[in-house]
Amino acid sequence: MTSIRARRSLRATTLGVLRACALVLLLACQGPAGAATFPDLYAIIVPRVIGAGPTARMRSQNETVRFAMTQLLTRVTGRRDAALEPALGGLIEQAQNFVEQIGPVDRDNLIVRFNATNVENALVRLEQPVWGPERPLTLVWVAIDAGLGRRELLSAESQLDEAIATTELLEQLNEIRAEFAQVGDERGILLALPLLDIEDLTALSFADVWGGFNDRIDRASQRYAPDDVLVGQLRLTSFGASARWTLLRDGRQIAVPGQTVREGLDGLADVYAAEFSTLGRASTALVTISGIDSLEDYGRVMAYLESLSVLEAVAPDSVVQGALQIRVDVRGGEPALRRVLGLGEVLEPLPEAEVLTYVLRP
Repeated sequence: MTSIRARRSLRATTLGVLRACALVLLLACQGPAGAATFPDLYAIIVPRVIGAGPTARMRSQNETVRFAMTQLLTRVTGRRDAALEPALGGLIEQAQNFVEQIGPVDRDNLIVRFNATNVENALVRLEQPVWGPERPLTLVWVAIDAGLGRRELLSAESQLDEAIATTELLEQLNEIRAEFAQVGDERGILLALPLLDIEDLTALSFADVWGGFNDRIDRASQRYAPDDVLVGQLRLTSFGASARWTLLRDGRQIAVPGQTVREGLDGLADVYAAEFSTLGRASTALVTISGIDSLEDYGRVMAYLESLSVLEAVAPDSVVQGALQIRVDVRGGEPALRRVLGLGEVLEPLPEAEVLTYVLRP
């Protein structure tokens, strides 16, 4: 069985791309298999300066690398408290040993890239969770009530007529967008805000989102082809923000805890981390795939499986009744593989099958 870890490499991005992928449609972040992946998961942007005003100072390189590692561990383990976990203290202390590259992004920020294989191996040895780059793409509809009749749906870009909207409301909406970008980057979750173009506004209104008319929200979301839909009702007052969050998935509603934007997105990241992070070393499993009728089909399936971070090795095993059996080494076992394959659009599961059985989609 041939290892596929050596064939993986991180995709380099600039700070602008990292921030943009947290807010735009993220279709560009989807690979040919249709599964969304977080871009440059093992690269962390670090501000050069700590603090503000007279107490501000430049970070040393050691401080930069240690800070970057704490951020990375939150992303890759899925744990909010990763920096406080005693078992991870050694990784933070020895962060320099895992660095591949440090370089400037702009005059204010540095980018620190870590070696993905080395970090993952260390987490496995420490029996800590590992959450790979394949992550659900979540479309977020947010209805915002700012009082005094000011009600808006949050869009990827400002849609308000500045002659009508107050400067205060415009600033509040921009701050919310910036918070989406920041939390998405810190937790490594793929978030998309709607365009709110004519098609969206014809299909959905503020009242639909605020009232939780989920059937209408689901229909309006189909054009974006998300894995999940997050719905938020956010009230802004002089005392602060108060929010309610609901995750829509396959006709089900999942309450997401959190009274603010950050709390809601942290809650969403916690849900995903619990589902998609894996523990322990790889185990062997057999995947049976039918519908492979040509060398092109075979190559498509193998390329897709080799791209999945939970798989450490992939090799064809046998042909049984016209279906190809592929032997894989998978972290987290069969449950983890089922969840990750569910994010892609290459293989259709056979629900009645007790074993891992799929059909190649056209």
